[in-house]
Amino acid sequence: MSTSPDPDVLYPDVAACGSLATALRAETEGCLGSVPVTSPDSAPLLHAAVESTVPYREPLQISAWLHERRWSIRGEEPFQRMALIDGRTDDLAEVARAARAWYDGASLDDIRRAAPFVHLTGRFEVSDGDPARLTESEWQSMRKEAGRELEYA
Repeated sequence: MSTSPDPDVLYPDVAACGSLATALRAETEGCLGSVPVTSPDSAPLLHAAVESTVPYREPLQISAWLHERRWSIRGEEPFQRMALIDGRTDDLAEVARAARAWYDGASLDDIRRAAPFVHLTGRFEVSDGDPARLTESEWQSMRKEAGRELEYA
């Protein structure tokens, strides 16, 4: 049975900063500026979260992988906790750019432009929680996913 490398080994730059939140702040010449970025006390090298200035977004979740040097992101809407964006990259500067755009309330397309590793799930944001629009958003996501599966069939 193999064990995961110590996060200090995979992420020496993050370990030197003390947390993923601090390492993100150091990336991209301070593009996160005064953006609130937090890391949990239980796993500060592996996780961080970035709030958004818009109320219809949950904090962007950022996670470090355990078996290789890579990060994942997931941005959700608050009503059903469904992903609006996700993605993975080995470039922490790209993560910082995506986090900044999420915080600023940039459109989902603009987040993708700022950080090309970002995957748009097909859902769209519903600022008022309207059940009909939430259902429409979920169906749009399912249609997009089905279309991708047909490409590989």
